[in-house]
This record gives sequence, C-alpha cells and structure tokens, in this order.
Amino acid sequence: MGRGKKDKMYIIDIKKCISDYTGLEEVKLSVPPRKLEGDISTNAAMAAGMDAGRLLKRIQQLPCVEKAQSAGPGFINITLTMEALRQEVREIVSSPAEYARSEEKKKVLFEMVSSNPTGPLHIGHGRGAAIGDSLARMYERLGYEVYREYYVNNTGRQMKILGESIFNTAKGLDIPDCGYKGSYIKEIADDLKGCEDSRQCAEKASQKILKKHLDVLKNFGVEYDDVFYESWLFSRDEVDDIVRILAEKGLIFEKDGASWFKSTLYGDDTDRVLKKSDGEYTYFASDCAYHRNKASRFDKIINIWGEDHHGYVPRIKAFWKAMGYDKDAQLDVMLYKLVDLKRGSRKISMSTREGEYVTLEEVIGEVGSDASRFFMLMRSSDAKLEFDLELAKKEDKTNPVYYVQYSHARICSVFSKKGIKPEDIGPEAATMLDAEEKNVIKTISRFPYVLEKCVRLSAPHFMTEYLREVAVGFHKYYDTVRILDTEKEEARLLLLKAVKNIIANGLELVGVSAPERM
Repeated sequence: MGRGKKDKMYIIDIKKCISDYTGLEEVKLSVPPRKLEGDISTNAAMAAGMDAGRLLKRIQQLPCVEKAQSAGPGFINITLTMEALRQEVREIVSSPAEYARSEEKKKVLFEMVSSNPTGPLHIGHGRGAAIGDSLARMYERLGYEVYREYYVNNTGRQMKILGESIFNTAKGLDIPDCGYKGSYIKEIADDLKGCEDSRQCAEKASQKILKKHLDVLKNFGVEYDDVFYESWLFSRDEVDDIVRILAEKGLIFEKDGASWFKSTLYGDDTDRVLKKSDGEYTYFASDCAYHRNKASRFDKIINIWGEDHHGYVPRIKAFWKAMGYDKDAQLDVMLYKLVDLKRGSRKISMSTREGEYVTLEEVIGEVGSDASRFFMLMRSSDAKLEFDLELAKKEDKTNPVYYVQYSHARICSVFSKKGIKPEDIGPEAATMLDAEEKNVIKTISRFPYVLEKCVRLSAPHFMTEYLREVAVGFHKYYDTVRILDTEKEEARLLLLKAVKNIIANGLELVGVSAPERM
C-alpha cells in the first residue's frame, strides 16, 4: 500500500480500473479509518459524480482485491488479498531505504528555532526544533531538496540590552530593569571584561550564545545548512529595497514621520510601520527583507514559530501577497504551543530575562536526546505539551519511546538467538505468510500513507502515534505466536525483519535511534 518511486502493481491495477471507468485523470487512494473494514479507500465515485455501485463491481473483479464494499455515499473500501499483502512485505524487506520514497524535485527551506542570541535555549525551543527537523526529514524522504536555516536577529534593541547587561555586569554596575539576568550573563561577562563598550560586548556575546545554541541543537540531532544574519540584510541594502519596492507598488504611506505598509489591503488587521520617525527600521521591515530573500532561493518556505508569534503571521502573509509570491512560491507558517515542564507540583518558569528556566541542554542531559525528541512529538503542534521528565526516564512499557525502541531491540535479539542476520532471510519466504500475520502486515504497510499524511498536514506527531501502534501490534503478535522452531519460522522471521525496517525508518524520521540491544 505504499507510494515508492513507482506505485505497487496492485495500486496501479486499482487506479487503472477506476480511471478507465470514471474518466478521472488522477485517482486518489487512502487508508480508511481503523474502525472501518478495508485496506484502501477511494472517493472516486464521488469525485466523478456517479453512483458507486457499478464501480464497486468493477473493482471486485480485480485479482488483488479480496472484496470491495460501499462505505457511505461515493466511497468504496477495498480489502486486499493475502498475496497483495505478501508482496508488500517483500518490498519492505527488499529495499528498506527506498520504501515510501518518491521523487519530488522542489526546493524547500525550513527556518526553525532562530532564537535570539540573548540566552540559552529552553525546552520550548526544543519542541520547535523537533517538529521542524522531523518534518524536514519527512520531506527529504519524499524526495524534496531540503535546507535548514537558522535566522539570527543580531541588530536592534535586544542586542543593545544584551550588551548593556553584560557590560554593566563586567564593570560591577547595576543591570538595567529591562536587562537580561541569570548566571549565564555573569559567565559571559567574566569572559568579556576586556570589552571597550556595550556594543562590543553585544557582538561577542551574541556569537558565544549562538555557538552554544547550534552545539546544543546538534546534540539534539538538528544540524543546519546555513546561518543567516539579520545584519546581512542591512549591509546589502535589502531592507532599503523593501520600502522602495512597496513604494513603487503604491503600498507605502507616510504618517507621523514614519513609513507605513498598507498591509490591511492584504488581510492584516492594521497597517504596519516599516521605518520609524527616527529613521530606524522595525523588526518587521527586516523580516520582510528576509522573506523576500528566501523567496528568491526556494520553491517553498516553512517557518516553525512559537505560538507567541500568532499575531505576526497575518502581517508576514500580507507582505507575501503584496509581493506576488503566493503565485510562485509557497509560504507555510507552523505555530506550536509551548511545553509545560514540571518537577513535582512546581511549574518551571521560562523567562530568559529573569534567568529562571530549565534549558534544553539540561533536559537532554537528564532524559537523553531520544526521549526528548519523541516526547516533543507525541502531540499535535497546536496542542500544549506536558513533558513528564520521570516518565521519559523509565525503562518499561509505560515509556512510549522505550516501548518502541524495545520492539526493534527485541527483533534483533531473535535474530541473534537464531545466529543469523536479518539480511539472511530472503523475500521469497513471504509465500508462507498467512492469516495469523495479516494484522501485523496491514499495520506496517500503512507506513507510506502515514508519512504522506505527516507532510500533507504538517503534523509529524502522526509518526510517533503510528510507531506506538506498530510496537503494540508487534508485541501482541510476538507474545502469542511462536517464531522459532516451527514450519513457518522463515516466514515469521521475514515478517519480523519487515517490522524492524519500518520501526527503524520511522524512528529515523523523528530523529530517534533504533538500538539493537536494550
């Protein structure tokens, strides 16, 4: 039931049958809800505006179809034959690295985390990193040319406050009320006592903090193709160009000495200042310049932002439309809710200004990168996540990531006990797979659809849900069916090999390791 570089033969047969009868050029197949019977579902009759009855009879005649039945107006659910499912297992074990891979050619940019270099990364940044990087891995699996970029706001008021906070700390002076506090400020100040002024402090401190950000993220399994500095936009006059281009389009007006963008013409709730009366540009102006820069380089841009940026989305999209990019390039903005991290009954503050927070580095150090990433992806990005540190450290089936990883390790131990490697079992053994294995096969064969769903809905949490489902199905099968020393030993080892491949593929997509021993 996958979507590899070429559709499976039974998928081709089903699509051709439907296309020939309905006249549809594109036939869409999906997996029906688990509460409904069937392996594949299609709404082709509805799409073609015809009764499903005749199409149902045509589909029932296909050799790969065990049965087909109506599932509501215009929908048909299809149950595959056992041989079609055996063929799915053969493909999973024959080319695991290519399974569910396709050939999209578009260039996609993921801009994620991009935390201001004013303090350590907190656990909320980690959620954005896990969501963005996992989704980027999924795009890569589907053949997209993917880039990851970290945007650095290294100009403006926040850099000024950072410089003053460190300079004053180094000189033993009071930190401004709006300044940054915390032990990290003192540590940096001790290293930068030789700075001549607060501006020099800001430049050096921001580089130190940025390097730390990238080191922590690398330890979290997130690596970037590039770092883009806001200051580059000014040095290349790209921010000036934004005001000039919008003015030429008649979209700039002057008010109170400031230059305003007519963003309300494109759906924003109020017009926005680009250049203040003192001649200084707003952050919005440089963000517009950055998005123009990104649009010149990529077919699709995906921003991973925290929910506190929700008010910022309409103005960026207004600029995007004003520039006409919505016709040529696609902009998606994913907002994620932050993380509630608790120790006992006490909720931990996340304020970088006050210096009281739990850093991402501390969480990784306590529970590990695997558990941290998996837990970050266990809920939809638009739902608040409660991170249970104690559960993440448990080594039993109550810990979701441990349970999934143990499935992989348990399969490896079976092959080790037998004294063979998974590669020693060839796909020809699939001929003996039968009804006892059917439910497991149906579950693992849903992998391509889950992957496509994650990308289509920008929802990588569906992969962690799916991996937990695969683990549950495997453990239930393993605990009830004898694997070794039976006449179906080779076939069942082949099935375990397929399950192992699917778990390893899924874990890799969410940035989690697949251990062979636990």
